[in-house]
Amino acid sequence: MNPLTWPDGLSDATPMPYRVWRVMHHVDGSRPAGEVARLAHTTLADVQASVDEAHRWVGQAVRREQQVGDATARVVTQCLAAAVGPLASVMVDEVLDDLGQRATLSALLASLAAQLTQDRAQLFARQLRERGMA
Repeated sequence: MNPLTWPDGLSDATPMPYRVWRVMHHVDGSRPAGEVARLAHTTLADVQASVDEAHRWVGQAVRREQQVGDATARVVTQCLAAAVGPLASVMVDEVLDDLGQRATLSALLASLAAQLTQDRAQLFARQLRERGMA
């Protein structure tokens, strides 16, 4: 059997659910899937699902650190509008102006969420998740 390896870009600092890290902890580039499953006390299907999910989390992490383009800003504005209404476009524009060259998706979302009440932040986060942004 071929040994499993970590997805390119995955590091110990990549945020992922514990259930994925519990499996990925045993992936070392030399162990086959069956050995990883045995060590993680899970099934081969769960190992493959965890590796696949790790790939998705790496992709999300990369997207969060890229510069915010017009299309991304529009989607964030639409998601925020569900929580705050038409004020969303003003809020997004102000945060993007404040961030300047540091305008990554993660910085934009963190700055916007900090301005919201907990209820509105949860609604904003739900909208982002539905659109694959968070």
